[in-house]
Amino acid sequence: MGVLFFALHINDAITISEGEIVATSPQYDYKAPFEGQVIEIKVKEGQPVKAGDTLVVMQNADYLEQQAKAATEIEYLQKRIQSMAVLQEALEKKKDAIDQTHIIHSKKYQLDTNRLANDISILDEQYAFQLERLSSAYEKYVGDSILYKKDMLSKYEYNNSKDAYLALKESLAIMESERNRHLAEKHLAYNTLTGEQNSLQLTQLQLEENTQALLQSKNEYESQLIQAKETLHKIEAQLNKQNVIAAHDGLVNFLFNTRLASNLITKGDLLVSIAPHAITYYAKVIIPEKDMPYVKAGLPARLKLDAYHHLEHGTLNGKVSYIAERKENEKFYALVELPPSNKFQLKSGFTIHGEIVLQRLPLYKYFVKKLFKQFDKA
Repeated sequence: MGVLFFALHINDAITISEGEIVATSPQYDYKAPFEGQVIEIKVKEGQPVKAGDTLVVMQNADYLEQQAKAATEIEYLQKRIQSMAVLQEALEKKKDAIDQTHIIHSKKYQLDTNRLANDISILDEQYAFQLERLSSAYEKYVGDSILYKKDMLSKYEYNNSKDAYLALKESLAIMESERNRHLAEKHLAYNTLTGEQNSLQLTQLQLEENTQALLQSKNEYESQLIQAKETLHKIEAQLNKQNVIAAHDGLVNFLFNTRLASNLITKGDLLVSIAPHAITYYAKVIIPEKDMPYVKAGLPARLKLDAYHHLEHGTLNGKVSYIAERKENEKFYALVELPPSNKFQLKSGFTIHGEIVLQRLPLYKYFVKKLFKQFDKA
């Protein structure tokens, strides 16, 4: 007589009462970068797009006005700086001219003083020579006067001697006067040079003050130019965002509609959403804290979607890929990797429940394990 024996196996599992489907590659949302007006929509809902395609064209009149104003200010500042550069060059030429004039005056003074010194030296030699002649003429004149008084010399000879003496004396006086005139001229040349040099120094100081003032103004304009260029760069960076460009390939699944709302938008308003062509999903499931020690990566999970009745569509099978190391919003969670499936059209946010299978046990072992757990609780 034969005996038929078979054993039933049952899953020892952790119950999942809370969870949701999450897209691995979420849709890409393109929001208004600034307040403005939508002037052109270049795509339609459901249309495939590629990275680099223009989706929407925006416009901000204030930015355009600011751009024109900044460009005008930059042009004005550049012209001012150029004109100041021309003035700086003119001032440098004036300073060079003053330096040349200073050199010319110094050379002229040197030439004049050398000439006068030479003339004075010659006069001094002539004066010394004439002084010797005057001494001889004076002795002769005194001797002739004695002889004339004794009637030993004619009046004509006496007068000749006297006239020669007086002529030499007058010549010495003229030479002394000429020497004094040369000395006065030399002193005057020094005073003239000093006056001219002082005047040139004053002019140089004035030019230097003008140069420093011009340099300060130029630096201020250059600083304003830098700020204006930075402002223009920022404005242009915003204007470059007028064309909303797709960064990824995908399908347009939301589009700002000017027929339903005003084409005036505020910063941050959603303009376009693009979903990737192929979307993969995973499940994020909440794990009771008491069951956390038993959850391991690689354990199978059987999930039921609230959007699809499991008796009709079956369960969604996956595998635990990650276990959280700490709580999130006061709860532990695990991630379940989901294989591609044609049975379900998954969406992010679908709620789920189910179980994580720890092991498959014969029915009697399963009841023994549950019994011991009841004893542990007691």
